[in-house]
Amino acid sequence: MAMKLMIVDDHAVFRHLIRQVVATTEDTVLECVSADDALKCVGVFKPDCVTMDLHMPGMNAFKAIREIRESHPKVRVLVVSNHDESELRRAAAEAGATGYVSKENLSELFLLAAPHRLSAGPANRDNN
Repeated sequence: MAMKLMIVDDHAVFRHLIRQVVATTEDTVLECVSADDALKCVGVFKPDCVTMDLHMPGMNAFKAIREIRESHPKVRVLVVSNHDESELRRAAAEAGATGYVSKENLSELFLLAAPHRLSAGPANRDNN
């Protein structure tokens, strides 16, 4: 089953890596370089899942997560960060994030982003 994925990260390398780990050839992916960009696009794009870096220029990521979840409560928002600290995990959960993954463990994103893919597994899919 295809999904709509929004990747929010100010580093092109990480956007590319997240796309490679999460997206299949059937998925539609929109990349945003900031939380501000994500908020401008979320209403039109209507993603199933958003991956959100915490440390980017512009709007605070926690505020963006809150706004996305308030306006689109069914969207899964997954924090993807270099900083794996318990206080950041707690703040992300309080903001409405449905998951938190360290950039060192991007493989964890595949099933968190699309739980319906449980039977497919990362090894049984096509990469973009």
